[in-house]
Amino acid sequence: MKYLTGISAKLLAAALTLLLVGPVAAGEYTDVIDAADMRMNNNPFDLNIRIGYLREQETGLITRESKNSAVLQPNAKSYYAKYDLASYNIVRNILDLELDIGLFRDVSFRFGVPVILSDDRTLSRKKDWIDGSTPLFETSFHAPQRSGLDYLSAALWWGILEQGRVPEHPYLTVFVEGRFAVGKRLVAACTDDGAVHNDCENDGGDGGISRNINELRTGLRFSRRFGPVEPYSGIEALIGWYKEETRDLTANVLNKMPPLVGTFDFGLEIVPWEVRAEHRKFVIDVGGSASYFSEGRTYTPLFDALGTSRHFRPCDAANPAASCGNADGLPDAVQGDAAEQWTGMTDVEDYASISGRLVLTIQPAKYVKFAAGFNMGYQSAHLITKTDYCPANSVDLLSGICTKPNLGHRPEIDNPGTRFRSEKTLVWSLLLNATAQF
Repeated sequence: MKYLTGISAKLLAAALTLLLVGPVAAGEYTDVIDAADMRMNNNPFDLNIRIGYLREQETGLITRESKNSAVLQPNAKSYYAKYDLASYNIVRNILDLELDIGLFRDVSFRFGVPVILSDDRTLSRKKDWIDGSTPLFETSFHAPQRSGLDYLSAALWWGILEQGRVPEHPYLTVFVEGRFAVGKRLVAACTDDGAVHNDCENDGGDGGISRNINELRTGLRFSRRFGPVEPYSGIEALIGWYKEETRDLTANVLNKMPPLVGTFDFGLEIVPWEVRAEHRKFVIDVGGSASYFSEGRTYTPLFDALGTSRHFRPCDAANPAASCGNADGLPDAVQGDAAEQWTGMTDVEDYASISGRLVLTIQPAKYVKFAAGFNMGYQSAHLITKTDYCPANSVDLLSGICTKPNLGHRPEIDNPGTRFRSEKTLVWSLLLNATAQF
C-alpha cells in the first residue's frame, strides 16, 4: 500500500511539473523573436514579415451646454443644461505593414508602416441650435475622405525573462517604440454637399492626414504558461508632442501637448491545440484594456466643422464687424494676431475608456501564421471644448486681470454654458493579419 502511495505521489508530481512548466515559445502577447541562439533553438536568425488590415469605427453623440433650464435633460449631471446637437461617425481603414528582425537572443527590432487607406468623418444633425444663438457650423457635415501616412514606427522589444529558458521564471517583456510624424499635415476641411447652409465657407482642400505628432510608447508585459492556458497583464504609456507649432500652439497657449495615455491590459490566452515539435498551434485570446487620457490639445470630432466655420475665420482689423462671422461683431482674431489662423483644435477634458477583445490565431506550419480579432470599447463622457481663458500664473493678483490671455480660447465654445461634450462613445475595430516567419 505504501508502495502504491509512493508511485501515486511521483505520478502526481510529474503531472504538476508538466502543467506548470511552460513551453519553449511564449504566448502571442509576450512573444519576442530571437537570433544567434544556437544553444536553445538552433536558430541563427529570425525574421517576421506581417501584413495586416485594421478597420476602426467610432460613433458618439455631441451635446452642447445651455443656460436655458427648459432644455435640461432628466438626471443631467452637469451644472448646466444640455441638449443633443449631432451624432458623429469616424471610419478608418488601415493597411498595417511590419518588419520584425531578431537581433540577439530575446531582443528584436520592429519597423511599422500603418498606411491609412481611407478616413471618413461625418456629423448628422440631431437638433437645431437653440436659445436663438447663431449657428457656429453646419451640423450635417461631411469631411473629405483622407488617406496616406500619419506616422512611421520603430521599436525595440526585449524578453527579459523567459519561462522556456528557465521554467521557474515567468515571461517578462519590455518595449520602447518611437512614432515619427510623416505625410501631409492634417488641416480642417469639408465637402460641399449642396446643403442650404453651405458647410464649406472656408474649404480647407483635401485636409491632409498626419496629426503632426511624434510619440514615445513604452510598456511592460507579463505572462506565465500553465498547461494550455496563459494569463497575462501589461501596462504601457504613450507620450506625444507636436512636431511643429501651428498658430494656436504658440506662446500664451495653456496646452501645447496632446493627451497623455496610460493603459492597463489583462487577459487569457487559451491553447486548445498545439504540436510543439512541428510549430503548429491554435490560440484563443480573450482580454481587455482600460485606458486613461489626460487633458490636452488635440483633434476632436468637431475639428473639421469648427476649423472651416465662417464664424471663426480671420477678420479685417480695419473693419472687424463687417468681415467677421461673429454675431456680436467682435473678432476672435484679427489680421496680424498670433492666433489668426484658427485650426479647429481644442483642449479636451481628461477621460477614461474600457474595451474587450477576442483574437483567434492559428499557426498551421512553422513559417506562416494568421490572426483575426474584434475589439469593442466605450469612452466616458467628456468635454471636447474647454480651453481656459487664462493660465493660473498669468492673473495679476492686484487687479485680477489676465496679463497673458490664452490665444487658443474661443468664448463661444469654451465658456461654461456654451461648451461641447462627447457622450455615448463606442469604438470598435476588426483586424486581420498574416505573418511570414523565417
